[in-house]
Amino acid sequence: MILLLPYYDNLILIKINRESDITFLSASVTDFADSLGYCEYKIPLSIQGIKPKPSQSLFLGTKAHHEEEKYEQDHVELEPVSFEEIKDEQKDIEFARENIHSILNVPFEFPSENVLVTLSGRIDKILRIDGTLIVQDDKFTGKPQTYDLKTQPYPSQLLQVLAYLNSNYSAKRSVNPEDWFEMPHTQKKWQIRICNRKTREPYKIFSDYQDAFSLYYLHSSLEKFATISLGITNPEHHNSVHKCNACNLKSFCDYRI
Repeated sequence: MILLLPYYDNLILIKINRESDITFLSASVTDFADSLGYCEYKIPLSIQGIKPKPSQSLFLGTKAHHEEEKYEQDHVELEPVSFEEIKDEQKDIEFARENIHSILNVPFEFPSENVLVTLSGRIDKILRIDGTLIVQDDKFTGKPQTYDLKTQPYPSQLLQVLAYLNSNYSAKRSVNPEDWFEMPHTQKKWQIRICNRKTREPYKIFSDYQDAFSLYYLHSSLEKFATISLGITNPEHHNSVHKCNACNLKSFCDYRI
């Protein structure tokens, strides 16, 4: 059974709504991944309604995403996908870039309350090849060489694609359950492409299949996200001066170092 809540795009803050005996906790996939993968103190700031001004880096990255989307529209012809084809896990499918929305619902039972965490987002690219469900996320950077020595993606990047991989999907923002679907598959795979912002060409690709460990990492992170948001536990500090200096919420945070 799929419980659908209103879609929120990447601009929403963390929202808490208590109804009867259920607490609804909603956020964007990126807010969840950024707070658990970068700094947990972003959670209370978001709940307070604090949102930083978009940085130049974010502006340029968004511009590159739009240019990549337009390039595909102009140069790639994709066949329409029917629900019958979606249900056939052996049918190869490729959706248009940034054309699929995601919603992930995960319930938790805490001693004080029952909680439903809902994460919403929009996926850069989703496809199915030979039964493998693949979610691809592109990170456009002006200095891709900084990833030369990295053997795995940043935690926030990994949490983002794992959340997308375990979501339900829709071709539009909708609260109608009939508009949402699952993607049958034999296995799941994530890809994080580090792209040159100027050329939009992939510079380095991190990729792996989802396993029991990565699924546990996602679930435990969701649980921690919920307990911090609801004040059941306190955020843990990363104790990194570099992270604080680079944080776009630094000027609002009383815990910066």
